[in-house]
Amino acid sequence: MSSQALRRLLHVGSVVILVIPLISSWDLLRVVVVLGAVFAVTFDLIRLRFASLRRRIADLVPVFRPAEDQRVSGATWLCAGYALAVLFPPLSPAAGILVGGLADPAASLVGSRSGGSGKKTVSGSLAALAVSLLALWLIGLPWPTVIGAAVVGTALERWPGPINDNLLVAPGVACVVWITA
Repeated sequence: MSSQALRRLLHVGSVVILVIPLISSWDLLRVVVVLGAVFAVTFDLIRLRFASLRRRIADLVPVFRPAEDQRVSGATWLCAGYALAVLFPPLSPAAGILVGGLADPAASLVGSRSGGSGKKTVSGSLAALAVSLLALWLIGLPWPTVIGAAVVGTALERWPGPINDNLLVAPGVACVVWITA
C-alpha cells in the first residue's frame, strides 16, 4: 500500500471515534478526543525534537509527507481540529468529524487522479463537497444546514493559508451545524 493510500485510510478511519457516543456518551467522546489531541501534540513535538526518532517513526509508519519532517503532521492537526469540534453541543461534533475525516481523503483521491500533483484541484473540491453533502444528509440534518456546512467544510478543505486545513474543517463544520440546526 502506498504512503498516500495509507494516509487516506488513516484519515477515513479516524471517524470510528464516533462510535463512542453511540455506545457511551458525548462526554466520553470529548474526553477521549481532547486527550488524543494532547497525546498527538506531545508525540509530534518529541518526534520533531529528535531526528533519529523521527526517522524511525517515518520508517515504521510511512505516512509522513516530506515537509512534515520539519513541521507538525497533518494527523496532529486533524486531532486538534477534532478537539475543537467536540467543544460544540452534541451532533455538531459528529458532523465536523465526519466531514473532517471523509472529505479531505475524497478530495485527495479524486484530485490526484485528475492530474493534481499535491495541489488542490477543482475536481478534488467537488469530491469533498459531494462527500460532505452525503455524510451530513445521512446523519439527518436539515437541508439548509447540510448545504451550508458542506460548503463551509469544502471551502476550509481548500484553504490555501498557512493554517493546516485539518485544523479548520471539523470545527468549522461543527460551528455551522451548531448555528443552523
